[in-house]
Amino acid sequence: MTMKNRQAFVLPDGSVPFGYFENSVGRLNYEDFSLRSPARELLSTDERLRRFVHFNFMGFTSDRFISGCSLSYANKQPTVFFYVFDRHKKTVLKRGCRTRSGDIADINLSPDDGISHIMGKGMDVQFISLQDNREKTLVVKLDGLDVLTLSFQEQKPPFDTLRLCTPVGPNGWSYCQKVAGLKARGTLTLDGEEHDLRHQNAYAHHDFTGGHLRQDTFWNWACFTGQDDHGKALGLNLSNGVNETGHSENVIWCDGKRQPLGLASFAYDLDDLTKEWTITTANLGVDLTFRPDGQYAAFQPDGPTPVDFTQLFGTFDGRVRLADGETVSLRQIPGFCERQFSVWYP
Repeated sequence: MTMKNRQAFVLPDGSVPFGYFENSVGRLNYEDFSLRSPARELLSTDERLRRFVHFNFMGFTSDRFISGCSLSYANKQPTVFFYVFDRHKKTVLKRGCRTRSGDIADINLSPDDGISHIMGKGMDVQFISLQDNREKTLVVKLDGLDVLTLSFQEQKPPFDTLRLCTPVGPNGWSYCQKVAGLKARGTLTLDGEEHDLRHQNAYAHHDFTGGHLRQDTFWNWACFTGQDDHGKALGLNLSNGVNETGHSENVIWCDGKRQPLGLASFAYDLDDLTKEWTITTANLGVDLTFRPDGQYAAFQPDGPTPVDFTQLFGTFDGRVRLADGETVSLRQIPGFCERQFSVWYP
């Protein structure tokens, strides 16, 4: 596996800058971070490598389809999964791969420039970022066949991208870069039928996250990407469990303009996550109901690195009150909710 060399994010003194960023942060050179134990003991370079965690998640929603593709890297192990849900037929295509010796696993740690490429077990996935025009592209091939090419731009018109770094635990950090509510283009080929995403009313989302997270990490997450009944482009990102230290990643985008939201609470049935979810915020500005249509899940409770992961796709109804007092009403807007618990390294 290779890591692409880019402009550095970690500062020369081994620290990371915290807060929001307006411009590209360059490469997450995590190996230069002065990682310490809870007792402030400086850890070895190998421990910095072993404890680094990274995600790259991209997908789209549309009138007919919902799709997501995730690359993850933890404990020096790359994995990838992909799914596409047909909202009309109520069918889902799912594939996943944990890379092995001989597979391709090139990980790019610059969120705005470069290519991550995972290939193994019949999957061939590329996450492509172009700095010059702020374009992101996802390419998915399964068993040698083109399945998805998905692209969006953050430049024309200018999109207010979320870039945030927060402290994690006693000495860690998390950098996240997120967008939702961007018009998507590309092609989906499913069951021998080709679909032009421009004719599907498709909207994209993207989450690029990396850092030294807690060894055992839990979060809830909600995201929608689409438009309201008046044609306004909307994107939502709500989470709890990772980025609440000093700053919050909870935002809504309206026609590309980002507005902050309050701290989020999630209510759901632990015995059946496919039942209705309720998502609210502490300032009462968000009141959403999420109804799942399907899920991608991984459950492995045993071993040194247990995982309990469920990403659900479905629709949101409710309201979001903006800072200027305007209320955005939502009706059947497609998106995602997630419950995740992982032990990243033994």
